[in-house]
Amino acid sequence: MMASCGSDGGSPPSCDWRTCLNRRVWQYFRSAILRNASWALSAHGLQLAGRFGYFVIAARVLGPKEFGTFVACTALIEVLSPFASFGTEKLVVKYVARDRSLLQLYFGNALVVTVGCGCILTLLALCIRSAVLPASATSLMLAAVALADLFGRQIVLICCNAFAAIEHFQRYTQLLAGSTALRLLGAVVLAASSATALRWACLYAVSTLIAALVGLFVVTRCCGSPRFQLKLVVPSMREGFHFSTSAASQSVYNDVDKTMLARLSTLDAAAIYAVAYRFVDAAMLPVSSLAAATYPEFFRRGVHGVTSSFAFASSIIRRSVVYGLLIGVALFVAAGLVPDIMGREYEKSIVALRWLCVLPAIKSVHAFLTDTLTGADHQWQRSMVQIVVAAFNILLNLWIIRAYAWRGAAWSSVITDLLLAVLLYLVIRWHLRREHAEAEARTAQPVLEG
Repeated sequence: MMASCGSDGGSPPSCDWRTCLNRRVWQYFRSAILRNASWALSAHGLQLAGRFGYFVIAARVLGPKEFGTFVACTALIEVLSPFASFGTEKLVVKYVARDRSLLQLYFGNALVVTVGCGCILTLLALCIRSAVLPASATSLMLAAVALADLFGRQIVLICCNAFAAIEHFQRYTQLLAGSTALRLLGAVVLAASSATALRWACLYAVSTLIAALVGLFVVTRCCGSPRFQLKLVVPSMREGFHFSTSAASQSVYNDVDKTMLARLSTLDAAAIYAVAYRFVDAAMLPVSSLAAATYPEFFRRGVHGVTSSFAFASSIIRRSVVYGLLIGVALFVAAGLVPDIMGREYEKSIVALRWLCVLPAIKSVHAFLTDTLTGADHQWQRSMVQIVVAAFNILLNLWIIRAYAWRGAAWSSVITDLLLAVLLYLVIRWHLRREHAEAEARTAQPVLEG
């Protein structure tokens, strides 16, 4: 049976009806990905703009000393935050993407784990406060930041992931952008009042908790009330642990070099490098948005193994790497504008950015190689690779930053990201060979029995 694939006039080529159906399904699926990616890009873009806004307002009205105290508190909580929900927000996407009837159960489970872990981590932060933070960082200030980032922000992320799992990315965008807008409003209130670090910490906490309550209301209204099953908590934490270690390792190899620069080199070197890296982060927004949009599909494809999830990743990488190369060239050419944007004291960031301009192409590859393993239920292998890469990055920085300052940090970032892509690909290739051998064995078995 032959059927026409064309819908316009003329003489369109004919094809088998199955081919026509597959082509139309893929075209619909691709348009859905582009639509979801567009919403995610809007969410991340608005979040970036809002963060920049409240960062600038708070820094200007508080002054270096007060703002530095607040930043010290947020830095400590940021180290602990990957374990606040213990990876259960990712499990919401994993299981709901495969079976939507599980949304209320895994949503409720993620909330229970977050409240429990958040309490433990808050107590831990308060216990070590005097050892790692300056005296100006009071217990009340640290508790307010913990309330915001270990509870409020994590609940917002859980709500966003619930909508991502069912591919309602319009709601995802509204929640993510709305939570940032509330913090921006808090910064405006701070500017209109007597500004202190403690007052900003309290406004920061209140605005984030309001966003969390709004998120809970919206998810409950759209998807039903969360259900709680305590016997699911321990298995979820065991599985979610690998997601948490993955997030913590990623934070290390993305950000530890900035801390090490300030410690092993100079504050000027850290600032030069941080400014350059911020432009790379901004350039990666379309790729991170595409990764967010395709994340649920990786879990659906991964049910059939790495072969299926890698085939899906390959179709995306062929396009994302083109973007990475083009934006890398654009960053190289436009690097000379950095001093015009940031000030003449950041002139050396031009060279740093030009060293880092190869990162978008590399990140455009490993952003989807990581999800290939995650989607096929090999998150622990992804985590192990990222832990190895994080340890390598720290050891390399100990030498290269002392020797070459911010240039060394830039070279270390490029080498580390390249190593991550290579190791992930080697693990995936091993799975592909194993699955191919198993498929051949299954095919040969009936022949041998016959």
